[in-house]
Amino acid sequence: MLKNKYYNIPYNVSSTFTGRDGICQRLQETCLLSSGALALTGQKRFVLYGLGGSGKTQICLKFAQDNREKFWGIFWIDGSSSQTIEQGYKEIGRTCGLEYDVKSLQRWLSSVENPWLLIIDNADDPLLDISQYFPTGGRGTILLTTRNPDCRIHATVGSVELDQMELDEAVLLLLRTAVVENTSAASEHLARSIVQTLGCLALAIVQAGAVLRQKLCTMQDYCSEYARQRQQLLSYQPVQASSDYRFTVYTTWEISVGMIRKLSNKTASNALELLQFFPFLHFDGISEQILKEAWVNMQGQEPSKWTQHFGVLLDSDSNGWNPYPFREAITLLSSFSLIKIDGINGQISMHPLVCLWARDRLVDKDYSNLWAQAATILAKSISWKFRSSDYRFRRLLVPHIDSCLQSYPKELASKSNTESFILRTAKNFALAYAENGRYQDATMLREQALGIRKRVLGDDDPKTLTSISSLANSYSQLGRWQDAIKLDKQVLEKRKKLLGDEHPDTLISISNLASSYSSLGRWQDAIKLEEQVLEKRKKLLGDDHPDTLNSMNNLARSYTEFGRWQDTIKLDEQVLGKRKKLLGDDHPDTLRSINNLANSYSDFGRWQDAIELGEQVLEMSKRVLGDEHPDTLWYTNNLNEMIYASRNGSSELPEQDSDSKDRENLLKSQSRFKSWIRKQRWALSKDREAR
Repeated sequence: MLKNKYYNIPYNVSSTFTGRDGICQRLQETCLLSSGALALTGQKRFVLYGLGGSGKTQICLKFAQDNREKFWGIFWIDGSSSQTIEQGYKEIGRTCGLEYDVKSLQRWLSSVENPWLLIIDNADDPLLDISQYFPTGGRGTILLTTRNPDCRIHATVGSVELDQMELDEAVLLLLRTAVVENTSAASEHLARSIVQTLGCLALAIVQAGAVLRQKLCTMQDYCSEYARQRQQLLSYQPVQASSDYRFTVYTTWEISVGMIRKLSNKTASNALELLQFFPFLHFDGISEQILKEAWVNMQGQEPSKWTQHFGVLLDSDSNGWNPYPFREAITLLSSFSLIKIDGINGQISMHPLVCLWARDRLVDKDYSNLWAQAATILAKSISWKFRSSDYRFRRLLVPHIDSCLQSYPKELASKSNTESFILRTAKNFALAYAENGRYQDATMLREQALGIRKRVLGDDDPKTLTSISSLANSYSQLGRWQDAIKLDKQVLEKRKKLLGDEHPDTLISISNLASSYSSLGRWQDAIKLEEQVLEKRKKLLGDDHPDTLNSMNNLARSYTEFGRWQDTIKLDEQVLGKRKKLLGDDHPDTLRSINNLANSYSDFGRWQDAIELGEQVLEMSKRVLGDEHPDTLWYTNNLNEMIYASRNGSSELPEQDSDSKDRENLLKSQSRFKSWIRKQRWALSKDREAR
């Protein structure tokens, strides 16, 4: 009967080891030799890879402990470097009474007929080919732990990525490490909040348990203390059971940074710069396109002091965007599992805790300037173009803008020469917010931008008037019609005086004032202005110019209120046809035209045509803008009103209704829609101001 002779393992598995049952079971199934299968199935190599602190080493210790008697020898090697690996082999030699060199020890282990297990832990160096240290031949089992996903290539029986724990397992681990006796529903609820705050990362949970065990903090207070002094809590190293994990969460990731820095090459430098850029973005959905668009939009402009030394942006030239410096840098970061790269779309994500650590480590490294650098790149990626692809890209930026603004350093506002930077950032971020239904956020940024322009340029400067007009648009989107009209009149008066009655900017002001009148039900005033603007725009800009189409659209809305159905439908059909041709079928402005025509058909009693268009625009809006975008909610409500009206002669809901399903659908959509300010069924087009 086989007995274990050598057990050269440096640590015991943690007494609080919890969960990972699926991975442990998989190791049992793939890494143990079945009876009579000695040396006949080839060398079994299993790779555990993932973020530092995810529990890879503990799983290996658990497997070794549970299966000690199934291996003649179990050996451990620190795979951090060639030096530690050679030292590990020499320790195996001493344990087995051999005075061989490393290569001889590898050959000796290859010849051992009894089953053996070799654990190579922390093989994290991306420049070290770890396979040169595998014993040759088909005998034995090797467990490899690494932060480098590329090491999966060495696996023969499987590999698994370790990331966050399952929620229930994480809760149990916290309660065990904190030594919480007599657990209750209340303690489990508190533990659940804590582990979710920590992203269910094993090492972070163990450290939190130690803090709770030492009575440095209570479970009730941990999350609030974490928000106040996260860095201190995640750097705490307990005295008891300190050997379970050799490093704290923050230390283990700093080791990765140190290894990258030692490479001392351009790729490493770019990787470290990106590690200072990514933490100011949302931890998920980071794309190369952000940097590419920023680079494109910066061409022909004076270099910003915030980005003039950012390596990834400097490695491209007049021949176009060069993606390879960026891709090489993120590949290096990925090799330490500091980021993940989606193999299908190339998007980057970080564990939330890694993102916070990367931001925390910048506090002593000129945080405000690094934030300004990230905000500048993000703002520069936003162009004032309005193709469908531009709308989609700006939609994807919204979570990143949120994260960036949430980490804004207040001291930056007091620095000199930052007004132009804050102005540009606020304008571009406001554009993305407004397009995606974040009207209140857009308004706050536009108010800030207007304040700067008034202070720097004065009240009558054309750029100041542009900011006032943009703010009026935001007020309209919030339903603050009187405030919008006040600003629209103010801008119109000054533009007439400065530019003349027929200047394109003056026409924009007249058109926007007309839209505000329409929103307040002042249809006669609106029609008068809209007909005036349309005539001048056709003459100055042509029939197909986007501003001319906006005027046609708005005039159609006013005609509707006077029952001029045929005129309304004629204009709507013209605008839709031209917008499809100029902008494409799925452009947001085209979708609004489809919605308007559907409503016009509905009012004229063409129910089937209306419903078909309503269904079409709703499906497209969900795909292009998302389910929760205000326009999508708006189209949903309009479609339900059309369906209800087609069956009941009106979309007005009586107190009692026999058609309960239609009534229920309409009430539901109205309930969701009423939280948005824009209550009319029509899409009035406020003209976009220039930058």
